[in-house]
Amino acid sequence: MIDGYDLDRDLAAINRALSGDMPEAAIFYCGRALEVTSARAVAALNLDPGAQVFANLEMLERLSCITRPALYLGHALRRLANDARHILRPLSRRDADFAALCLGPWLEWYMREYFRGPQTAVADESFGIRSPLAAGAVAETLHWLKRADEEDVSDKLLELANDEVIAIPALAAMLAEALISDGHAGDAQSVLERALAHVPQDLRLNQLYALGLRRAGHGEEALARLQSLSGKFQEDEETLGITAGALKSNWEHGRGPADALSRAMKLYAKGFQVSHERNLYLGVNRAALALWQGEPNAKEHAAHIVELFAARNARLSASGVDVAVRRDYYDLVTEAEARLLSGEGAAARALYRDAFSRFGARKGDIAGTVAQANRSIALLGGETIS
Repeated sequence: MIDGYDLDRDLAAINRALSGDMPEAAIFYCGRALEVTSARAVAALNLDPGAQVFANLEMLERLSCITRPALYLGHALRRLANDARHILRPLSRRDADFAALCLGPWLEWYMREYFRGPQTAVADESFGIRSPLAAGAVAETLHWLKRADEEDVSDKLLELANDEVIAIPALAAMLAEALISDGHAGDAQSVLERALAHVPQDLRLNQLYALGLRRAGHGEEALARLQSLSGKFQEDEETLGITAGALKSNWEHGRGPADALSRAMKLYAKGFQVSHERNLYLGVNRAALALWQGEPNAKEHAAHIVELFAARNARLSASGVDVAVRRDYYDLVTEAEARLLSGEGAAARALYRDAFSRFGARKGDIAGTVAQANRSIALLGGETIS
């Protein structure tokens, strides 16, 4: 029992659904367990959980309160549950077996590893869920993904990327994300191409493939793929943000339609609204693009983001969370940009210095952050950031 939620009841329901060949039902119950525990994880930080699992996982990531392997598991389960709930694609028994296999280590992270979780011993890492994928290449791939925070596991993952692994869309996406994160974008594209041959309409596989196209300089092809997705998934803040980023990138490189920047701003604004103003990254990009287009309310938008950061940080501090230590790179630079755009230059520069110092190895991310900040500084006035 977790704060009134009968986990054991849902675990038993998962086993019944698996044995009864009811994949959608099994995935639904896996998704419900994720929904409850991810919301509890955010609430334990003295913050209000989001209405969607994505928002809660995003918050845990921004505050460095979740390991990368657990984040992969959470997003894989979330996407499978969305597929089942919204009938986005046909689901197989293998999809359900994989969801059941992922739920065990996700619950282990929440129950034992999460610093604000129950921190109770776990007698059975599978939590009694009987997945036929518990042995073999699929389970071994999950094993290596769990070590992704500790070492570069790319070679092991590529060795395991056989047809059995690639045919499970959620696992293929997890594998590709790990490869991208470890600097093997070309290998990730090859994995994604193979996976898309099985499920050409899978949302996450298409998102990742489009990101790879954009980074390889094929911006128009990436944008065409993303725009077709955003038309189908209008309320998906992740797709809205990726598509807006592609439009912005095309505008920065002098490509794409003449109204690329205004369209990007509208998508950032919609994504921010869809997130119920929890995705501050989307919000600050909306403010930046308003400035770049000469809109007089850009500073007002940025000031609102600063207020949201201040309120969130105060609640975290009140619950005993050391915010300054916990924050990840993008959380720091997003607030820095909001303060820069709102006119708080000194505070912005202090946050930028902190982020660049603590995360100095992320040279590509830093270069992008500096370029965006300096584009705004050129309009606001002041000394450029280096």
